[in-house]
Amino acid sequence: MHDEPTMPAHRRTRAILAAALGLAGAAALSAQPAAADRWYSDPGATTMATSAATGSQTEVEAAQPCDLEHPLPGGNWSSYGHDPYNTRTQPAETTIGTGNAGSLAPAWVFSLSSAGDSGQLNSTPVVTDGCVFLTGSGGGIYAVDPSGGALVWKHDVAVSNPGLGGAIVGGVAVSEGRVYALVNESGDGAAAGPYILALDEHTGHTVWQSKPLSTGSGYYSNATPQVIGEVVFAGYSPPEGDSTGQGGFALVDTESGRIVRNTPTISPADQAQGFAGGGIWSTPAWDSHSGFAYVGAGNPYSKDREDPHTNAILKVDMREDSPTFGQIVAAYKGNVDQYTQTLQTLSQTPACAASAAAPDPLDDPACGQLDLDFGASPNLFTVNGHLAVGDLQKSGVYHVADARSMAPVWNTIAGGTCQACNAASTAVDGSGVYVEGVPGGLLNALDRNSGARTWTTPVGDGTHYQSISAANGVVYTFDTLGFFDAWDASSGTPLVRRPMAEDTQFPTAALTSAGIAIADHTVFVAASGGGSSSAPGVPVNGFLIAYRLSS
Repeated sequence: MHDEPTMPAHRRTRAILAAALGLAGAAALSAQPAAADRWYSDPGATTMATSAATGSQTEVEAAQPCDLEHPLPGGNWSSYGHDPYNTRTQPAETTIGTGNAGSLAPAWVFSLSSAGDSGQLNSTPVVTDGCVFLTGSGGGIYAVDPSGGALVWKHDVAVSNPGLGGAIVGGVAVSEGRVYALVNESGDGAAAGPYILALDEHTGHTVWQSKPLSTGSGYYSNATPQVIGEVVFAGYSPPEGDSTGQGGFALVDTESGRIVRNTPTISPADQAQGFAGGGIWSTPAWDSHSGFAYVGAGNPYSKDREDPHTNAILKVDMREDSPTFGQIVAAYKGNVDQYTQTLQTLSQTPACAASAAAPDPLDDPACGQLDLDFGASPNLFTVNGHLAVGDLQKSGVYHVADARSMAPVWNTIAGGTCQACNAASTAVDGSGVYVEGVPGGLLNALDRNSGARTWTTPVGDGTHYQSISAANGVVYTFDTLGFFDAWDASSGTPLVRRPMAEDTQFPTAALTSAGIAIADHTVFVAASGGGSSSAPGVPVNGFLIAYRLSS
């Protein structure tokens, strides 16, 4: 494969969500608060058009910028995974807990269609510096007031040829007054391809646009960027079925937009031997103390061989004074695509050899390929006092490796092997790791030191790409059936199962790689709906729902 959650590539888990359910861009229906509607139609707002290499960009500016000076009560959610370790856990939340989470109710709802966007939400909101930042698959980048849901600014990106999943699939990174988005322009084999766009956090105005991370034909990115030191880390993927396609990541200078490093997942020496694949479509975790980042890599595209860096967790040197800066220095190998001896035998059959030159939309069943990416974003946490990295693979296994040596520590089966399964990013707190396994839709709590399962409870939505989040003893997600869900982290006891359609007045059953952020004593849910078999003829729409306790 690839979630982005985050989809969520070819079948790329983050992007397939849109393709799999037939989500197509469309027009307006809204539960947006009147205040935000009034602002958006305010004739006093200014609009500025600028040119870009890939199309026009429209910036809409509001008079009330984000409040950068006053931290939000209840903590920020400053990146896709909350923090550099991608724990997806809010330690500052002390108000919403197991005793009152069932009383959460919508304080406000912001809809993309009210702001003129025909897309959906495919990532986790970032809540920091007095604003909620999010992206829409139609090309909109937004700053929203967390107190009441009013639109602060919007930046529209016109993408002439979007890659799989839409114009923007991942979320944003926010740092030092800038907002970074990975624009999913499909590679044209010449001059176009996915790129990083940096905006001013106050206004949404363009600061810089990088060169394409790759111009390979059909190359795309469903990843969410991550600021690491002085660079933006951004993964990209080749089109599925390209037997010579090479995934990788770029490091882009935060000040200038210059591409500092561009590292393929598979080394040039191995590429020369016919190895291919290894798209990167998740968000890295980063340990600032050691200076290393960790990210999951996708499946092999070569049909009869698998490189050590595909279906693997990669360790990347991010120390700028190191001779190996920007290079993959170690890897933990997960389950291989040809998972069993029978499948390995298929890769050596005449049928597989005959299909070697034929493109495949996903993987090649004649060769036993199962598409077992690491599509979820990794977590960093300690195991018996030692730093470890954990990640969910599409084989259904949550793997944990020593962060220093990348040797295996433990692994636990959370779900079944499935090409379009097990790509939802996981959460970890002081007690455990929270993983939804599919098929079946079971939420598992795993002991962080041993991997032992402490409880399992049904979510029941079958395929699930939506990320898991946690705060103050409560585990949160929302499901493909359109419910906002929460459980007691200590026991798995259900606390919330709320149909979001009641809050949006719109069908919200959809398969996306979006997620939940907990900040400002609020649970921010990035939901979408319409355009699927559950709502035939209904245009797609995305909603940011703010759930709070009543005063």
